[in-house]
Amino acid sequence: MGQQPNVLTPEQSPQHRLGYVIRELREARGLSMRELATKTFVSHSKVQRWENGERPPKDLGEVELVDQALGAGGFLIELWREIGRGVSEPSHVSDTSSHVSDTSLDLATALSQAATSNGEGILVPRRLDDGTVVLVALDRRALLRAGAGIGAAAMAGFPLPVSTVVAEDPFGFAKSATASWSGLRLSRPDPEFGVDWHALLPGGRSMLGSQLSLQVHPARIDRGRVIVSVPDQRRAEEFLTRPHRGLLVGAVDTGVATRFYALDSRAARTKLARNGGICEVTAPAAYELDDLTYGILWAVSNYDDALQADDTALSETRRDLKAYERLSASAVSREAAPGLNTVAHMWLGSDFCARHILRALPDLPTLPAFWTREQRGEEASAWLIFDHKLPYLRETTKTLGGTSTRAFCIPEDVVRSSPRYERILLFLAVALMESLGIHAQFTTDPAYEAVEGFVVAPHKEAVIANWVRGDGMWHVDMTARSSVVREFTIAARDVDTDSITAAPTPAGRLRALAQYLELPWSWLIERCGQLAQHGSSGLIQSRSRLVSAVGIDAACTYVGSLPADH
Repeated sequence: MGQQPNVLTPEQSPQHRLGYVIRELREARGLSMRELATKTFVSHSKVQRWENGERPPKDLGEVELVDQALGAGGFLIELWREIGRGVSEPSHVSDTSSHVSDTSLDLATALSQAATSNGEGILVPRRLDDGTVVLVALDRRALLRAGAGIGAAAMAGFPLPVSTVVAEDPFGFAKSATASWSGLRLSRPDPEFGVDWHALLPGGRSMLGSQLSLQVHPARIDRGRVIVSVPDQRRAEEFLTRPHRGLLVGAVDTGVATRFYALDSRAARTKLARNGGICEVTAPAAYELDDLTYGILWAVSNYDDALQADDTALSETRRDLKAYERLSASAVSREAAPGLNTVAHMWLGSDFCARHILRALPDLPTLPAFWTREQRGEEASAWLIFDHKLPYLRETTKTLGGTSTRAFCIPEDVVRSSPRYERILLFLAVALMESLGIHAQFTTDPAYEAVEGFVVAPHKEAVIANWVRGDGMWHVDMTARSSVVREFTIAARDVDTDSITAAPTPAGRLRALAQYLELPWSWLIERCGQLAQHGSSGLIQSRSRLVSAVGIDAACTYVGSLPADH
């Protein structure tokens, strides 16, 4: 007769229970003993001793490595701590196809029973708030597949239905993300269909909000790269090949905190590869989720999804509105494009104003000054993302044959009410301008908030081109009327005289802006430099033909080249 299976009984010690769960999780991950040994930097024989219960991991650092390698989300650490407390939780296990406990089970006992059962699951009593006791069915295979999902439930205590076990936050991702970015909403789908989290990104004053699907897996740092371990290759491939917008997120436990790294699902699809018995995806450490990368994800997702949704109608509307280009002045309401969403209206207004200014620039008698109404990252990120913005900036610089100035009005209350990731987007938009020889100037005086976007040849002529916070999609005009030209000339002169970012160099002006926006200068340079090395396309890829990451990458490259000690 062959060797009998190593059936775990309630009377066995915590170290035997720990060993058995290590083996079950290892096999569920498709790892051999040698592969687990390699990942945890120990010998093959030591893994054998762990699994047969002879000798558990010797210290917390060792068990943390095992827990991370198996994606257990802290569950193995809890079992290991049980050994130190000398605690064992006996329970009655029947010999029927389903097991029924007559006492409340902790998660360790439930998993042990599910793992050793010959049947499909166990039944666990759960006491409701009103004292009623109900039996909750736990599926054996679902428990073992849950892997990392079982850890958080272990710390909270059991019993829980398996849907709740899976719906826990194994890596602390939801807790970390929602604490960092207010307005972000995360939910666990049920049934999950290969998706760990649905993320609803907030909208804004014009943005409509966006949705992402995520898979979260354990990861490690290796020579500056993030190696994401994907235990279920088929599940990952199904997720990555869907046309929806998705992120593959790697969770790296540093021992102090868990850090998260994101990769666009389409980029991850090409990087999925087997390493021994497990699938892995490699991502740049520059894709760590922080205010910089979240801001980029937020802005690109919002603009991209909204523009893609209205792609055909937007193209037709732009063609229909082309007749306005023959006019020197026009004010077009949003009712002219009633079927389009607010972001499509923004794009149409921005595009029309850019072309209006480019037509007018060669005829201005003197070097003009520019005024823009963007105050927040939502508005300013259009400079980084709309496909026509960077070509427009380059063409204006070429037409003027040198440097120019562009003024902003950003009062202190706007800064205080803007989340950090929006302030970073505003900073990057200004950095893009500075990289092209455009000197950015800033006033904090709220009296200038109502001034429309303009280009003024001082005391001579003015071009009005406004699409930001206006009553309609755009308002454009070309005028030599003295009262209008004088108003714009004074506004441009006042900001030039008292700019809060006045400095002789781009680095000086940008550093003063970072200080005003309460952004750490050295961190901006470091993070932008890291992101510039890899580009933003692996972090998030646009779907709409009207959205481009070229401006983001150009801005990050420029900021990353600035002196940190300026």
